[in-house]
Amino acid sequence: MNRVDDKEVCIMAGSVALRDFRAGDLIQYQRLRSDPKMHRFYSEEDSSDARAGQLLEMFIEQSTSRPRTKFQLAVESASGELMGTCGIRIESPGEASIGCEIGRQWHGSGVAREAASALLEFGFSTLDVTRIYAETISENVAAIRLCRSIGMTAMAERIADRTFKGRTWNTTVVSLSREEWPRKTSRA
Repeated sequence: MNRVDDKEVCIMAGSVALRDFRAGDLIQYQRLRSDPKMHRFYSEEDSSDARAGQLLEMFIEQSTSRPRTKFQLAVESASGELMGTCGIRIESPGEASIGCEIGRQWHGSGVAREAASALLEFGFSTLDVTRIYAETISENVAAIRLCRSIGMTAMAERIADRTFKGRTWNTTVVSLSREEWPRKTSRA
């Protein structure tokens, strides 16, 4: 069940729900992002509790924008625990980007795949985009594996695309078109 109206977004994704963030999510979100393993592919500035608070405020503000083009949603368990975040952003007409951040205790559980698959459905069916892409640090093998598991394919690798933690990082761009989506997801 997907619901998009002037008040909130709620997308059911298998055993989890994707919903708009609330101010009360701050402590759980800070705890989730404080895991050192989560910091491997983020800059020092992006790894702080203060940054988690800034992001949460931005996600809440984005949920009130009209027309709405950014949907950074909380991934919540059936018991109400914040498991992470997954988002889709309309970048230009017909094109959107997605990203997912799931707490380490749920890695390998299928939660990220459920959430990302639901965002593909939401993007192609509800937002009517024709192409969805993701960008990630090339060394983030788990993120690339997740994208491939939902049917995305590598489109490009950008060399020395980002600089943080005293080094440069390559990024990988993966993509899926609406025409490819039903065919690829039925085999995945």
